[in-house]
Amino acid sequence: MEQCDRRAAIGTAAALLASGATVMAGSAPARAESSGEQARESFRVVDRRGRQRFLASSSKPPVIIGGRTYPADQRQGPEGTYLIFNDGDGNEKGGIVASSVGASLSLDYTNAQAITMATRWEGVHGAALLEMKHMPDPALPIDQVPAMPPRVQLGYSTAEGAFLVLSDSRGRPRIVLEIDGDDQPVIKVLDSEGQVVGRLPETPAERLATLPPVIN
Repeated sequence: MEQCDRRAAIGTAAALLASGATVMAGSAPARAESSGEQARESFRVVDRRGRQRFLASSSKPPVIIGGRTYPADQRQGPEGTYLIFNDGDGNEKGGIVASSVGASLSLDYTNAQAITMATRWEGVHGAALLEMKHMPDPALPIDQVPAMPPRVQLGYSTAEGAFLVLSDSRGRPRIVLEIDGDDQPVIKVLDSEGQVVGRLPETPAERLATLPPVIN
């Protein structure tokens, strides 16, 4: 996956260069101690209008959306290596983040994250998640967008097993498919209050409730 993401990033930068983009170094070069190569904290590609189209940074970068630049402290995510992809207007539309405890790939709506694929680990424990979120009003500025609820979550963790959760527009789980940490499968349908209204396999109590009454 890392190799595939690296090829995609390099291919994107190459395509921008071929279309007349300009490469700009984000910081003054410094001599790398180990290899003798020049080290840079960031690498930026801009088009002929000066709009950012791609950024590689060794620290959390600012966010460019709707023609505005928001400071790095408004960006979600850990400190780490960032690869940022921008559209023809310079607006951020996705990126790749790699830190010491995890990595993620995200694709964006106009003003919010749409899809996130992430992994995280600590010792012998790890988790991986694919999440699709509800789309906000695209006219809202980024600093006015409320937290968008997830609509689809497909994941795995060493502690909880594998799961698929389908949620309604308010982020309430309504259908859950799960294979827990003990390899036991279950399918649950929930109402708007979070109560289970259907389940496979049935619990012992549910099976008893479906049995015909005993006639003496």
